[in-house]
Amino acid sequence: MAFNRKQKLRDNIEAIRTAFILDRENRTATTEERAILQRYCGFGGLKCILNPAKELTDAVRWAKSDLELFAPTVELHR
Repeated sequence: MAFNRKQKLRDNIEAIRTAFILDRENRTATTEERAILQRYCGFGGLKCILNPAKELTDAVRWAKSDLELFAPTVELHR
């Protein structure tokens, strides 16, 4: 299976969101939440997350190959 950068970024965002919920609720993960957390893979292959991503004008400075990841990166930064 090929490395799908967009899917990995979405998986990472969902895992981070889940971890914050678990921390806020001070509880352990359910089986479903553990599956979400296990999909976290880190950001080594997703260098674009280091780019500015607060407003649409930031996308002008992004490489064309990374533009498909702009919207999820904005979500991650939030």
